[in-house]
Amino acid sequence: MKKSFLRLTMASVLAGITVSTPGFADLVRNPTAVGASFDVGQIVQGTIYDGSNVSSKFNGDKQQITRTGVYLTESGTYNDRLSIYLTVGGLFWYALPEGTSFQQHRIYFGPGVGQAQGTYNFGSDPKNPAAALQFGLFNYKYSEAFDLGEYLYRSGTYPGLLVSGGWSYINAASYMAQGARLNVPLWEGKISNDFTLFMERDLEPTNDLSPGYLLKIKPIPALEIGGGVVWSHAISFNGARLDPKKAANEYSIATGRPSINNGSSSPADTCPCGYWTFKGFKTMGRISLDIGQLFNSELIHPGDFKLYSEISLLGVEDQPYFYTKKSERMPMMAGIDIPTFGILDQLGFEIEYHKSPYPNTNGSVLQSQLPIPINDGQNPLEFDLSSLTVAQRDSVEKAQKKDDIKWALYARRTITKSVTIYAQAANDYLRHFNFSASPSAIPATSLPSDWYYVLRLEFGI
Repeated sequence: MKKSFLRLTMASVLAGITVSTPGFADLVRNPTAVGASFDVGQIVQGTIYDGSNVSSKFNGDKQQITRTGVYLTESGTYNDRLSIYLTVGGLFWYALPEGTSFQQHRIYFGPGVGQAQGTYNFGSDPKNPAAALQFGLFNYKYSEAFDLGEYLYRSGTYPGLLVSGGWSYINAASYMAQGARLNVPLWEGKISNDFTLFMERDLEPTNDLSPGYLLKIKPIPALEIGGGVVWSHAISFNGARLDPKKAANEYSIATGRPSINNGSSSPADTCPCGYWTFKGFKTMGRISLDIGQLFNSELIHPGDFKLYSEISLLGVEDQPYFYTKKSERMPMMAGIDIPTFGILDQLGFEIEYHKSPYPNTNGSVLQSQLPIPINDGQNPLEFDLSSLTVAQRDSVEKAQKKDDIKWALYARRTITKSVTIYAQAANDYLRHFNFSASPSAIPATSLPSDWYYVLRLEFGI
């Protein structure tokens, strides 16, 4: 009954647009797509943080992770130019950490919109458009990455918060964009220009507009080179949120050091003061080489054997104390798709290096809306190594390096046209949700020995 009602409602929406828009005479409806997925896995070793409260730590070893998703998609095209897609669905999920209370053991359900987008093709030939305008809520992806990377849109600027996964555990290296994208191809598609204007919806301050530009060049079919820039929070309807005038966000202009020490004024660092800001530029460069395309044969086909890499600078301009070294704001990753000679559809491995002395936490961002890379209420001066002995400094720096390297392994196999099996194992930035749907401030796999795995059965028609 519910599925029939959803199909009738979305069909009525599409039909209503046709009736109310005289200029579009022809509507071609695509077949309805329905499907579901079932995830089951385990945090083999790790730590679970209760929401954004980093003081509440739980042993994450052997905790089960499972989710079940359902979706339904209706779509159609008007006059070969305007395509509309609408996906609704829901997710059954369990909270982490596991515990003894009812809230920690019940199954939760969250409905949602997977996409609500339109694409209009410009030019004399709609099937080979001179430009295409995509708008609404849609999934945006620019690289081959399946878990790590995709820094330009889904990472923070100040702080350079890195993320992976989310409500989807597997193959989730993309950004759910809310806004508009204009794609302009040149040179018979060998050059692609993307002009984007997306609304910030995942990281504070939300609702700001961030314009961006992304370039892709394919000099030969097997090689792709890309780069881009995003001006984070460039257009804000409440500019005071960008550099909050709060004591915890204040630094001495004379010394560049925080003006407070664990919540108390520091006599050594008196004002005049400045304030850290969320606003800034992110840049990205990437390259991809399809070796299978170069050596196409009966055993190795295009896409079977691929190398790719991406590097980003999260925050071009330096800021005092936290953001003085660009090398600490430059995550870099490399990936490879390994040929399996028909055994699997895809087998991939990715590795990332990010040299940063600060925890990859969203604590201050989400809890206090502050552009600083530490946990809410944490003493910022504990990262000042200048007063330590050489031995103390070496010990601290060794501890800071514990999460510099991340990795992920991914496999996919199509069983039939409608059934696919996925597998993923990783030490990445996956944050789990507690029973109030608050994401963990710190990833569950923060230590080099931490890792998890997930298997997925997906089917649809």
